[in-house]
Amino acid sequence: MQLSSAQSDRVGAARLTVQSAVPLVAVGLGLLLAVASGAIAASRGFDGLYGQDAYAYFDYSTGSVRQSILHLAPLEPFFWPPGYPLLVAIASLVVGPVALAGQLVSLLMGALVPVLTALLVRELWPDDFAWALLAGGMVAVCGQLWQSSVVVMADTTGLALATFSALALVRYARARHWAWLLAASAAIAYATLARWIYGLVALPLGVYALMVLLESRRVTRGAVVHACAALAVAGLILVPAVAQPLFGLIRNPGQPAAFAGNFQVYSWSPLNALRRDFFTADGHLAYAQPNGVYYAVAPVNPAYFGPLLAVWILPGLWAARRWPVRNIVLIVGWAAIVYAFHAGAPWQNFRFTLAYLPPLAVLAAAGILLAWRWVQASRRPLRVVVAGCVGIGLLISGGAAVRLVERFIDTKDQELTLVHWVQSQTPTSAELFSFGPTLAFRHYSSTPTFDLFDLSSGDVRSILTDQRPHYLLVDIGSVETQWLGQAPSTNFHLLRDEAGLTELGTAEGYTLYQIAR
Repeated sequence: MQLSSAQSDRVGAARLTVQSAVPLVAVGLGLLLAVASGAIAASRGFDGLYGQDAYAYFDYSTGSVRQSILHLAPLEPFFWPPGYPLLVAIASLVVGPVALAGQLVSLLMGALVPVLTALLVRELWPDDFAWALLAGGMVAVCGQLWQSSVVVMADTTGLALATFSALALVRYARARHWAWLLAASAAIAYATLARWIYGLVALPLGVYALMVLLESRRVTRGAVVHACAALAVAGLILVPAVAQPLFGLIRNPGQPAAFAGNFQVYSWSPLNALRRDFFTADGHLAYAQPNGVYYAVAPVNPAYFGPLLAVWILPGLWAARRWPVRNIVLIVGWAAIVYAFHAGAPWQNFRFTLAYLPPLAVLAAAGILLAWRWVQASRRPLRVVVAGCVGIGLLISGGAAVRLVERFIDTKDQELTLVHWVQSQTPTSAELFSFGPTLAFRHYSSTPTFDLFDLSSGDVRSILTDQRPHYLLVDIGSVETQWLGQAPSTNFHLLRDEAGLTELGTAEGYTLYQIAR
């Protein structure tokens, strides 16, 4: 049926209204994540520091990097790339050298991820408001994203910048304005400076850009200029920070490499996808599932999408066969390369799965819409089942996100309880050997604390010559299994066999000993 001119105008106006609503809804999704996760952290007094890595990021950012900025001096070496520490140091110039500086960066970047995901879908499929809303909504209720948004870690920074890079690339494909290509190049380069994994994500993004530049089947002068400018921008961001450390790593692979420590400890093999037992720089790691299975089923975890939402990724892959090839390269290629890397690396860490969150959300949303439209076209009552599955899945995922953050903060509170318990069992003049919660003791107590991982046998004997009383706090199970034959275990045996240990008690899985000598 032909539409009249007035009817066509009304349809066009309605479509324009819907399209203009996408950014508003996307911002609302980002605010949902930021307000909810931030409120939980604030109400519990959680400062974003936990484990080992977060303390290292905080100390380096608010100490060394902050001073480098204030004095316009070169950055001092660090194990991880400096992108996130630079942002935290800049934030600390406003709020002070406190953990809040790192949390604010993580929270802002985390909140941007659902916004940018929704906008990316709108750019790829401009007429599909529901697709953008579903993809952004699934990202906004992802529990792991909530958790990573309230800690002093680089995960959300890299993810937000990579997603923005994809969005800018798609806008360049539509508008062909050089500024969008340069923005995309700068964003993925800085994302790489936050987390090295996004250097791999740059590959499908680069192929997408190349397909756009060669779309006319002939290389134009403008395309060459745009490509060279984009590469130059990426080089200006990456080369000053990583060129010298990488050359040093090639020349002296056994020496510590500034900002490139991951390259020294990581190894990769496709066979690792079938394995679940590894010997790494973190000791002996034995997992319940092979790596390939772990990262494949991660979206089913309630801390990610949960089963009611993750199940739609498979029909989404089926729907993707009808997409333009370059869209397949961008979305499926992004998810595939992240999966391939982590499945082949000898570590399992759930937060690593954030790196393929946006493309998996796009695929899951595509699967939902494929099913919905097939059911709708067939006029079957199953549309209620599809809608119910998605609605309940989003509610369950949001509830799981709240529980995940609460339980995560409970773990931090248990660590603080451990610190206070040890202080109550030891005199104020004591020195402590520890492995595990060492950095918590250094931040939340005045007790001088030495980490067994960092000490040689000579270091341990030298420390014991001090006349002050000495104590040891360790998780015996971890030291005697995961770390057997390495520094934590060797030093524990030295203290036990040469100095002598008297057990004082246990708390939160750790045993406290007084060292006899």
